[in-house]
Amino acid sequence: MVEQVLVVPRADLFGLTHNPHGFDTHNLGFYRDRIARFARFVDRPPAEEDPSLKQIIPYAMVRCGKRILTLTRLAKQTEKRLHNKVSIGVGGHINPDGGLDGIVERGLQRELDEELDLRAETRIRPVGYINDDSSPVGSVHFGLVFEVVAATEDVRVRETEMMEGGFREVSELLPLAGRMETWSRFLVENLAEILR
Repeated sequence: MVEQVLVVPRADLFGLTHNPHGFDTHNLGFYRDRIARFARFVDRPPAEEDPSLKQIIPYAMVRCGKRILTLTRLAKQTEKRLHNKVSIGVGGHINPDGGLDGIVERGLQRELDEELDLRAETRIRPVGYINDDSSPVGSVHFGLVFEVVAATEDVRVRETEMMEGGFREVSELLPLAGRMETWSRFLVENLAEILR
C-alpha cells in the first residue's frame, strides 16, 4: 500500500508571488489557516517529485530551560546523506489519521512518540515555520515549527542504533551549525527570537 502524506498546493499556501525562505514567525496564523483550508492527502512518491505541492511537516524542538535537545544521526540510518548530521528538530510526514481537524498536532505527537521517550512533563507551542526552496528536497516540504518545553531533561532517544542525543547549552549549538541539517541550522540562527 502506498503511503499518503498531507500536502497543500504551493499556490494555495503562498499565493502566486511570495515564497518565504528560512525560519520565520510572522504570519504563522495565516499559514496555519491556509493548511486547514487547503490540505489534502496524496500518494507520497509523486509528491516527493512535485514542487507544486508542499508536504506539511511538523518539526519540534525540545528544550529544558535554555538547553536544547540535540540529536546526531548515526551511520546505521538508511539515508546516507544524513549520516553524522546534527539536528535540533524531530519531525516527519503527516499520514491519514481520522479527519483533518487537528491532523497537524496529531502528526506531531506521533513523531514525538516514535522518536523520543518523553518522561518529563511538557507543554507544546507553535513558534514559526520553515521554507527552503533552494534544494529539491526543500522545495517539496514546508515545516510548522513547535517548541516542546520539558520540565526536566528526562528525555531519551528511542532508536539508539539510529540516533544519539542529549541536551546542550545554546552557546554550544552555533559551532555545530556546519554539521546541521538545513532546517536545524535555520532554528539555531533564530534561537534568540524563539527563546525570548
